[in-house]
Amino acid sequence: MIYHLSGKLSNKEKNFIVIDINGIGYQVNIPINIEERLPQIGKELKIFTYQVIKEDSNALYGFLTKDERRLFAMLITVSGVGPKAALSVMSGLAIETITSAIVKGNAEILSSAPGVGKKTAQKICIELKEKLAKSLGVKPSEMQQALPEEKGMVNDAIQALMTLGYTPKEARDAIFNSGIDFDQAKNVEQIIKASLKALV
Repeated sequence: MIYHLSGKLSNKEKNFIVIDINGIGYQVNIPINIEERLPQIGKELKIFTYQVIKEDSNALYGFLTKDERRLFAMLITVSGVGPKAALSVMSGLAIETITSAIVKGNAEILSSAPGVGKKTAQKICIELKEKLAKSLGVKPSEMQQALPEEKGMVNDAIQALMTLGYTPKEARDAIFNSGIDFDQAKNVEQIIKASLKALV
């Protein structure tokens, strides 16, 4: 299993990139929404990969964080969800939104991703809910109480905390434990400040 690749980004397409390592170009399929986080062509890049080997293919799927790679690996364990469907989910939704939707059993959010039907979304929620909640450290009593959909200011706050070095789980927990009223929050900075206090 190829866990990660480090080399120069030599080509960038809508749904895949090519990484040059010692003159060999590795094609890596990626979620569309990580494209804007990629460096410029010719720059060094480390990408976490998941290798899927079948009788007629050998494909690499790449992600910028271990958490994204881990989520992809979990998604493809669901019956009826292959790499293409998993990439579709991760291309259309932020990782925090996906994990929150699964933990809360909100199949409607997952089914908003292109090519993901309601039945498939429900399967993902049923098969991964407890497993994902456990890995995130979410208690059963908190499953329905979790954060409001991680969009807008909440998602921005999670991303900001991650740039400060916190993992998605730590960022999410800090925001959840901050006690802030999301309806009353005026800006992202207010959420971040309250969350940082919860981390002290």
